[in-house]
This record gives sequence, structure tokens and C-alpha cells, in this order.
Amino acid sequence: MINNFKIYVFFALSFLVVDVFAQDKLLFLNGKELNGQLLNTNNFETSFKTANGKEYLIENFRVFSYTQNGQESLLYKYDTLEGNFLSEKDMRLFVFGERDAHQTYHSKFSNALGFLVGGAAGYVMHKDQAFIYVAAPLIYTSVTLFFPTSVKQKSLTDLQHIKEDEYLRGHERIARSKRTQNALKSSVIGMGAGFLISFLVNGSSN
Repeated sequence: MINNFKIYVFFALSFLVVDVFAQDKLLFLNGKELNGQLLNTNNFETSFKTANGKEYLIENFRVFSYTQNGQESLLYKYDTLEGNFLSEKDMRLFVFGERDAHQTYHSKFSNALGFLVGGAAGYVMHKDQAFIYVAAPLIYTSVTLFFPTSVKQKSLTDLQHIKEDEYLRGHERIARSKRTQNALKSSVIGMGAGFLISFLVNGSSN
């Protein structure tokens, strides 16, 4: 009985592993990936079903490549008339940089600092009734734009990419966007927390 159960578990896990590795994949020009099943593709659009069963009809100009049964097919083509100014090689590096930034870049320090800055501004804003501090999140977010982002080398599958300018440009584009959005969110949340703390501590004296 136990041996039969072990055999059943083995085959179940085997089918699961095969299913995971057999998944098709879309790689978008913005570096995002979509896993599931490729249903159909033509010169203009691609139909795709995700792992949770949702079906999408996607314009090909948004997709860099698709992978089906382990074989990659390129949809991106160098064409200046269409606005595709990078060669296929350079665009691949650019998209890989974007993809890695989506998967590995986390602006933890910027988020923590934004929360503290927003918290201090929110506290003082309530305590002194100085609503000029409401601009603190926007100011903090603007300041972060002056600082470059960094590539998390330990998380990369191919360290050779960091030597390529297009890869770094793609990574910088997504990483900077993520950091900017997170800086604004964290500082706004911090401001709300600081305002609430000041209300609880100083509310009765105002």
C-alpha cells in the first residue's frame, strides 16, 4: 500500500515538473513575461492562455519574442519606419535588462527613507498645523531622480550582460520607474502614519 502511494506521488510530481517546464512564454518589449499556453499567432496578433485559464489577444508590436516547446521565435524586427530603432541584438539586451529589473530590483533603502521622511513631515504637519509639509512626498520623490540605480549582480543568470550598454539602459529604465513609484507610495504612507501618531500624541493639546 505504501509502495503504491509512493509510486503515485512520484508520477504526480513528474507530470507536474513536465507541465511547468513545458509552459510557453511571452516576453514583452517592456521586459515583463507571461507564462501559459500559446494558442495561435499570425503577423499581427497572438492569442495566449495564462496558467490560470485567462485568454488574451495581444498585438505583436508589444511582444519581443515567444517561446513554445522550448523554441524561441522573434516577433521584434528592426524597422525605423515602425519606430524600432535598435537592432535585434541590442533590443534583446535592452529587454533582458528590463526583465531583470522587474524580477530583481527592490528599492528597500529608498522605501525606508521615504517612509521616515513622510512620517516626520506628517508628524510636524499635524503638530504645527503647517500643511505646507503635504508636498514632502513629491519633493522626496523628485530628489530620488538625481541618484542612479544599481544592478543586483548576485541575482543575475548571466553576468556578461552588465558589460552591455543597452542592457544597462533597459535595467535603468525599469529600476528607476519602480523606485520612483515606491518612493512616492512609501512617503505618502509614512506621512499618514506620522500624522496619525501626532494626532494620538498631540491631538488633545491642539
